[in-house]
Amino acid sequence: MEFTNLNKAQIRRFTAVKVGAQMTIKLSKSDIAFLKELPVCRLATATEDCEPVVRPVWPVFDGVYFYIASDPDTPKLEHIESNPQVSLVFDDYDPDNWSNIRGIRIQGEAEILWKGKEYTYAHELLKEKFPEYQTEDGGWKEGEVPIIKVTSTGFGKWSSGKWSK
Repeated sequence: MEFTNLNKAQIRRFTAVKVGAQMTIKLSKSDIAFLKELPVCRLATATEDCEPVVRPVWPVFDGVYFYIASDPDTPKLEHIESNPQVSLVFDDYDPDNWSNIRGIRIQGEAEILWKGKEYTYAHELLKEKFPEYQTEDGGWKEGEVPIIKVTSTGFGKWSSGKWSK
């Protein structure tokens, strides 16, 4: 089943609720579990010329913010510094039945953390989810590796098949 062939009943779109200067997302418990369990999502940034660039990243979600470790001096950091508007896409499908699809797209604002209490907090969450970050080779000290923090400004989601409830 192609995405363009889904009807309105199969596609669910939800809006964000504005709270002060930030937006908070209203997700179900199963949506939050979905975001937390997937090891990889895609991060979209834009160049200074507004050319979109999408790459896989390994995020952690604490129920409010998304945190992503990044190698220093990468293009994604340059993109975020010049344009903090980003998008994250979490999706999954049943390889035995492609009509069973599910996804959540997060629109947000990114900032780059290098140190501080929130950096330490995010680093601990990343190490908890990804054991590779706990090893001597995969670990790092504060200030060595930037962590991207994404604050949601809105989202959309879709599902079909076994996930459409």
